[in-house]
Amino acid sequence: MDDSKPLRIAIAIVAGALTASSCSAARRTPSNDYGVPRCSVAADDLLSVDALQCWFSARHGRWRTLKHESHFDVLVVEIQALDVRDAEEIARRFVAQKRGEFTEVLLYVHPERASDRSEVRRVQWTRDGGFSILDFPECYSQCIAGQ
Repeated sequence: MDDSKPLRIAIAIVAGALTASSCSAARRTPSNDYGVPRCSVAADDLLSVDALQCWFSARHGRWRTLKHESHFDVLVVEIQALDVRDAEEIARRFVAQKRGEFTEVLLYVHPERASDRSEVRRVQWTRDGGFSILDFPECYSQCIAGQ
């Protein structure tokens, strides 16, 4: 085994570099918050004005309500999420709060970072049928142009 000083220095440099890189590999929050703060307790009512002005937390990251509408006894909500895998969790929150007011809840969850291959996840809940999920492409200009 070589016990030379250059070898020990090289090992120390490599160990330091690995330690520094592992510290920076921690899960970071998205760099752009669009000027929207994290939600406070005041935003507990998911259809309140406060809830339209903040980021909520879910298992895979943050999400926020972009808009919501009610049509008779149907609630339709547009959501932006860091990860669309959180769509069902988010839908369950709305249903837990609003199941007494609505017979159907539709959530359209759009990815925060849209690309040509982005998918929208629709989560539908009905009193009779429970939850169902449908993914479809969010294709912007290609869909409009009919390509």
